[in-house]
Amino acid sequence: MAFRKLFGAVRDEGAEAAPPPEIDTRISTLALRPGTEVSGRLVIRAGGADLRITDIFLQPVATMYRSDGEVITDHLTYFHAGVSRFDVPAGTERQVPVTGRLPWSVPFTDFAGRALGIDLSLRTRIVLGDDAETVLTDTDFLHVDPLPAVRAVLDAFGELGYLERYSHLVKDQIKGSEQIAEEFQPVFLTDPSGGRTDFPELELAFDTNPVGTICHLRLPAPDVFTWDAKPGTVWFPAAHHEVPYADLTARAARALEDLAEFYRRRPKKARARR
Repeated sequence: MAFRKLFGAVRDEGAEAAPPPEIDTRISTLALRPGTEVSGRLVIRAGGADLRITDIFLQPVATMYRSDGEVITDHLTYFHAGVSRFDVPAGTERQVPVTGRLPWSVPFTDFAGRALGIDLSLRTRIVLGDDAETVLTDTDFLHVDPLPAVRAVLDAFGELGYLERYSHLVKDQIKGSEQIAEEFQPVFLTDPSGGRTDFPELELAFDTNPVGTICHLRLPAPDVFTWDAKPGTVWFPAAHHEVPYADLTARAARALEDLAEFYRRRPKKARARR
């Protein structure tokens, strides 16, 4: 993103202001998806005074809800700078390579060219000197697309009429799964035509890994943030490699039938616990 300036200029009597230091984190990886190896560079301009860099922190962070509904920002992983202790003389520029990997559980922020409402960014913090109190910061929004199986499942529900989608992130785990991440991403689906009267709205969450995803389907409870307090789910799998030939629309339709039957047999599971 554009250079972020932190310090104001220092002006002597009768002298022009010295330019402040600037940093810019530039991601060169064009298509970001969960599990992607990310590369880029950190550009540091010293401005009018020498800079002594003593540490560099690069953290993908996301805004999410805690179980009590409080909104927090938490880091999801760490990226790495090629070097973290060096000097940048006044009036010069230094570029440092940046590398990292997005976790498989990282939320996807966009679908079909539209933002879903997820706030995900790369936060860069450079420590100057030895007191750890003087810093330069930069924040870059990250746009992450879903993996093939997730994209295909959302397309399948779109074929069934669920065309409106939004999402957020929750600091909790999908219970009864092999999920390692401490967050899950519910995607809320709406059939704007109202054609499917049983479930005009749905909530869909994905437990995704390099092989595929487990899709957890339920009635929506967007203001409930604990997995076990939400309505009960049915689930079905989708593998990345089967996307070109599998009939995932039929699989999604069967999941809706299973959900209706599940709630018919266990009606209390169709309600969220407040």
